[in-house]
Amino acid sequence: METFTLKLDRRLEPGRVTCGKFDGTHACLAASTSVGNVLIHSPHREAPLEPDFRVLDEHKLTWQGEIAELQIGRQVTAIATGCLDDDERDVLFVGTASHVLAYQVEDNADLFRRELADGAYAIACGKLGWLQQPVLCVGGNCSITLLDRLGEEVFWTVARERVTALAVLDFDGDGANELLSGTRDYYLKAQREDAVLWEAKENAEVVELVPLAERQFAYGTASPASGTLGVYECGRIAWRIKSKHRVVAMRAFDLNNDGKPELVSGWSSGKLDARNAANGQVIFKIQLSAPVAGLIEADYRRTGRCDLVVATVNGEVRGYPSGAVQDTATTQAELYRELLAKKQSLQMELRQRNASESNYFIGSKLAVSIASSNGAVRLGLASGPGLLIHYVMVFAEAVFEGESMVAHPAQPQGELEIALRFPKNGPIDVHVKTCVGSSQEEQTTTQQQCEDDVLMVLELTHQLPAFCMYEAIPRPDEVPPEVDGSELVMDIAERAQRVALWLNQCLVLSAEIEVLDKGPRAGGLEIWLRAMRDQDVHCLRVDAAGKLTLKTRDPAFAGDVVQSLTTYLGLREATAEVRFAAEEQRMLRALDKFKSFKEVESQLQAEQAGTSDLVKNLVVHLEDSRIIEDPAGMRTYLTELKAVNGDLVRDHEIRSKSFGEMLAALKDLNAGVQNAARLRGNFHRSYFFLIDLKYIILFRYVAGKAATNVVQRCRSAIKDENGKALLLALRHG
Repeated sequence: METFTLKLDRRLEPGRVTCGKFDGTHACLAASTSVGNVLIHSPHREAPLEPDFRVLDEHKLTWQGEIAELQIGRQVTAIATGCLDDDERDVLFVGTASHVLAYQVEDNADLFRRELADGAYAIACGKLGWLQQPVLCVGGNCSITLLDRLGEEVFWTVARERVTALAVLDFDGDGANELLSGTRDYYLKAQREDAVLWEAKENAEVVELVPLAERQFAYGTASPASGTLGVYECGRIAWRIKSKHRVVAMRAFDLNNDGKPELVSGWSSGKLDARNAANGQVIFKIQLSAPVAGLIEADYRRTGRCDLVVATVNGEVRGYPSGAVQDTATTQAELYRELLAKKQSLQMELRQRNASESNYFIGSKLAVSIASSNGAVRLGLASGPGLLIHYVMVFAEAVFEGESMVAHPAQPQGELEIALRFPKNGPIDVHVKTCVGSSQEEQTTTQQQCEDDVLMVLELTHQLPAFCMYEAIPRPDEVPPEVDGSELVMDIAERAQRVALWLNQCLVLSAEIEVLDKGPRAGGLEIWLRAMRDQDVHCLRVDAAGKLTLKTRDPAFAGDVVQSLTTYLGLREATAEVRFAAEEQRMLRALDKFKSFKEVESQLQAEQAGTSDLVKNLVVHLEDSRIIEDPAGMRTYLTELKAVNGDLVRDHEIRSKSFGEMLAALKDLNAGVQNAARLRGNFHRSYFFLIDLKYIILFRYVAGKAATNVVQRCRSAIKDENGKALLLALRHG
């Protein structure tokens, strides 16, 4: 079904394939290779009649027929193409662990080369709604940087973890693009400047993001054991599928020529499939001989219409035109599977109809209780009279390995308790399927009688509160000094009764919290909590004047509380005085490490420059000795060259280790800055409308100035290497 096939005779890196019109007219494929180069294939390039070898030696890019290679010199971590100005020619963007390069292929010259301490692990080019010109979006270690056509920084913000995927799309439907990012800690986030419009957590590291039509976008996640492909529509999950292989590349392309683009995905197993973007139904799939490296949309045949071009890791390139699967028929294997599934369904229905009256239950009930105690959330289930629980299946995203857990008692029981432990705070939807059966004391063991027993599946869905992993406790006799000395103070200007209502929604309590009307603490509220993950103690206090005090040594927990409370109260601005001694010392140590690493890096660069000059001189002397046929001199220079090369290798190892430690220090600093910003109440609100029996979500964001100011002040302090200014920004915003 493919229209063309060709071999590049190079091994391509998975997920590092893109396409661009570098001369403004002809589509070219660009991909990173396993040796740290960027391969460019131009099938319609006109070769010069008389090549100028002198000019070719000066340039970085040399052509050999249709193929050219750009020497990068280090591992390529991201690659993309796009335009940053009115020039019709696309620019090639290459990211590494330390730099981002903008390269003009047609001019064979750098547009700019920008050093980034956080690295460049995801790249996207586009026009964002709050900026006048297109920008290059670069995701690094806990940060996102936007660069203009000159490589100058126009925007910078922190991220939760290393940014692994970026996309530019109109998320909220207002006609202006927002920035969508995916991080290594499983989070998806849509933002406008520093304001977070929407956030969701997936079940694995987000590796791919692709904008679709009508406020949809597709995403792909990857873990060592599985991969997930899905589509979000207006911030709500539309569908998703799981596989034991990981998705490598995705592309929106109208493969069946029906006017609506399908979601085409390439997998690490070599499978290529196309799905209906609305429901995920597979309309086309093939198995390639090698894992997919990338998918691009390009007019490779110069017909005026773009083809879907598939590249594999072994360098094979295939093209599929629009309408290629119009006449594709369902295979015999698929028909057999469908008929087999229908047969099993009918057999199960027949068994239920033929079951004895004692095994057929009508109107059965299931009692459910939830409590937080003994280090876990306790889900209690009790079956109705005459029934026993045989096993329970619990489904919850990003909680269990494989998203599900099965509790199977040795003997059927009337009551069953399941301990649930959630790794992070936030509302969690738990889906429970309980299989109940007969409670007859005399159970036969013959094969036929066992087959006649029918189990009933009772389903329930429950949303656990955001702080279900915290239990209310009496005031401890001795408060740990590190807790008593770490606190957040914020003026919320609200009655304690509203905070009590919020606590009743966010905690699993045996009795509702009430505010006393009489006594010395009338009009105030104080509650002590114990975290069931690490047994830390926290205290939340609100006085009659609306002043909130949170005593905790965990800034992440404090940030979760502020985010949840400000959203519930609808606060536009939240300013806080913060003092976390352990967090401050951690960030100061990270800043000191960063300063020392920069000094070591400068020293190593100077030494490496001197050693490189020495190598050049030795090579020249060695070549002179070879020309004059001086074996003794050659032996001497070779010995010296070997010793200098050993020094270079050792310096490189030291520099590589130092650079890795510097990135870890920067990651700690950026994570601390984000925690400080979350303590100032940067939040989003969502409004829901019911239109044509479908929920349409309209987002309105409120960006607190305090959260933006603390990010800017902290970043300025880190740039200036000023520890005192950093402490002031963390404490006062």
